[in-house]
Amino acid sequence: MGVEGNIKDFPLVDVLNLLSFGAKTGILKINGKKNREDLNGEIYFLNGKIVDANSGVKKGEEAFYDIFLIDEGTFSFSVKDFKKEKTIEKNLDALLLEGIRRADELKGLQSKLPNFDSFLETNPRVNATEIKLSSDEWQILNLFRDKRTIRDALKISTFSEFITLRTIYLLLTLNLLKTTEEEKIDISKIIPKRVISPVKDTLSILGLSGPKNACDKVLFKIDGSKSLQDIALELRLSDKEILSCFIKLLKETKILVNISLDKLKLIEKLTKEE
Repeated sequence: MGVEGNIKDFPLVDVLNLLSFGAKTGILKINGKKNREDLNGEIYFLNGKIVDANSGVKKGEEAFYDIFLIDEGTFSFSVKDFKKEKTIEKNLDALLLEGIRRADELKGLQSKLPNFDSFLETNPRVNATEIKLSSDEWQILNLFRDKRTIRDALKISTFSEFITLRTIYLLLTLNLLKTTEEEKIDISKIIPKRVISPVKDTLSILGLSGPKNACDKVLFKIDGSKSLQDIALELRLSDKEILSCFIKLLKETKILVNISLDKLKLIEKLTKEE
């Protein structure tokens, strides 16, 4: 017999205790939110004992603690057999005690850390090899080799939220990580020029080669005096759309622009983000 409900009405602690007491075998699925992000997970019960859990890239005990901290969402339990390797050895009482301890410590950590939407990056002025770090701490430090927010780091970290945030706090304290601002792209300052193509320009003048798509229209508007912002306003394109066409036309060597390679890489990265 299955069980389902809302976490606000029936807290996960009560659900876990119920399934353990009933010696249930099956899968508890949770769909919820944590730190404004969707978080889904599964906890596997065998005769009332938790044997495995997964949540995104996290597996086993660390996944269990991430799921345990969900306080908003729904759950459903299906009675079914499954084939899963046992990755969790602790009994439920031990898991709950550790989960509660982490929840308490997380509150303190969150008050000490920058906003989760803050960008962090490794500090090039500090030699990390001179500081003794564990392999787990190295893995979390390497998450910030490319500049990213704490929120994004939590999504891709294979460690629980607690371990990840605790390590980030340590790395900030050791000055191995530093806060930084994400560079903004000001499209009003990007003024491209067309690469002269005699045949195509002649066909265009004769009206035999008009714009066929959005990027063709962008190219048609480029005259060496208009900025990308001017063109975007004329064609009613978003910043992302005009920048996508800008990158496409550059790669096709149809335009030229005076801009640094680093900024071009940033623009390309922004156009690929969802």
